[in-house]
Amino acid sequence: MITWEQRKLGDIADVTKLAGFEFTEHVVYSDEGNIIALRGLNIKNGQLILDDVKYIDGSNFSKLSRSKLFINDIMFTYVGTVGEVAIIKENDRFYLAPNVSRIRVKSDDSPKFISHYMRTDNFKNKVIFPLIATSSQPALSMENIRKFTINIPINREEQDCLAKYFDSLDHLITLHQRKIDKIKNMKKAMLDQMFI
Repeated sequence: MITWEQRKLGDIADVTKLAGFEFTEHVVYSDEGNIIALRGLNIKNGQLILDDVKYIDGSNFSKLSRSKLFINDIMFTYVGTVGEVAIIKENDRFYLAPNVSRIRVKSDDSPKFISHYMRTDNFKNKVIFPLIATSSQPALSMENIRKFTINIPINREEQDCLAKYFDSLDHLITLHQRKIDKIKNMKKAMLDQMFI
């Protein structure tokens, strides 16, 4: 039997964002480089989408240590399209950009499990959406993100096992999506050929 408990995100993780002054004073955007500033548009459906990136190799990294990202850091969009989640899978490549928060798990809990949990519709509808500030652009404060309640198995092995299972399902979905896209393109090409 799996025993679960409810925890506040702020009790098990460090939640932060890039402060506006850090961005304007120390970040230099470029279209080429190696170090990527992760923006909200780079986080979608649990993945990092890196087809439109800004590089920050010319920035003052000594002043940006708080925004450096490491393996297993969870990215969470908190302005505009609120609630997109992805996990960092490599070191020395990414830094925070504005409108994205970094959640770094400091307990012995599984960041992968937590990121999967935060992507569920139930979590979005019951935890995220009620806390969104109503304005012209949806937004969450860091304080509200820290208040998120996470239901989590007490046993770390159970968390890892569930996360691995969900990762395999994501992989399977991706494979099938590629097949679907290929078939759609084949159909489009056939239709185009028929009506030339």
